[in-house]
Amino acid sequence: MSANPDTLEGRLLAQRKVIARLVAVVEGPAGDELREYIRDRSHMSAAEEDPGAVPGEGLSIEGALADEMHHIAEAAEAHRKAT
Repeated sequence: MSANPDTLEGRLLAQRKVIARLVAVVEGPAGDELREYIRDRSHMSAAEEDPGAVPGEGLSIEGALADEMHHIAEAAEAHRKAT
């Protein structure tokens, strides 16, 4: 099976939807901790950002990670509100 960009994007989106739904349905303290963990990682801290730095591979990975955490948190919250 070959992986082209569209296939990879589709798979990642499917994984995001499943993860967001799981995050949304976990109840109690464990669910609260999980959602807080994701929210805390949904943005880069000021210490990780250097306005004068040239973005490197590490920074782009951290940015993508924070962006994905943000998308998961938003999707989970939307699912929680819908149910």
